[in-house]
Amino acid sequence: MRRRALRADSSSQEARLLERETRQLKETIAALREALEQAKAEQEAAVARVVAESSQEIGQLNAAIRALREELEKLRLEKDREVQEALASGHAECQHLQATIRALREELELGKILHEEALHKVGRAHRDEMAQLEQTIVALRERLRASHGQKD
Repeated sequence: MRRRALRADSSSQEARLLERETRQLKETIAALREALEQAKAEQEAAVARVVAESSQEIGQLNAAIRALREELEKLRLEKDREVQEALASGHAECQHLQATIRALREELELGKILHEEALHKVGRAHRDEMAQLEQTIVALRERLRASHGQKD
């Protein structure tokens, strides 16, 4: 009986050990489950933080992109305006130069005409003077002959 009692005592001790081990395992499982849930919550919070930071950064980048696009558009418009001004200025300068060329050509043509007229006038005056001198020479010869003819 004693063996039986020892066995029963041993069995009850084993049962208590098993119960204690089971309780400890359940507590460990509960602690691990709680730690897992806490780690999962921390991970979700970290992901949410990263998503929020990323969203904020995306917003800032989008704002920077918009600002750069606007600046680029302003620069393009300014460049277009400067090109148009340069073209207009070049066109005006070209027209001015063409008008100057026309005026100089007209002045040169007028100068040529006046020079030709002056040459013709000088030539005519020269011919007239030559003709007058020839007439004078002829008249003086006749007078000289006439005066020599009277003396002879």
